[in-house]
Amino acid sequence: MRIEATRALYKGLLADLGERNPYAGRSVALARLWLRGYLRMPRVPIETWRAMAVYLDGTKGVASLLMS
Repeated sequence: MRIEATRALYKGLLADLGERNPYAGRSVALARLWLRGYLRMPRVPIETWRAMAVYLDGTKGVASLLMS
């Protein structure tokens, strides 16, 4: 079951926008894992971009200035 669950999560991450859940109606647990991957898919590139890291570093500096 663990291999199938991991596969469902990664299939969700790799799914195209608007793609139907292939596990719907077959397994509630696998369908939820696929959905978790599908919903995370757009956030992965955004959260790992260099610009996001620079932005987050900049906001930490602002927060420290406000607290002093």
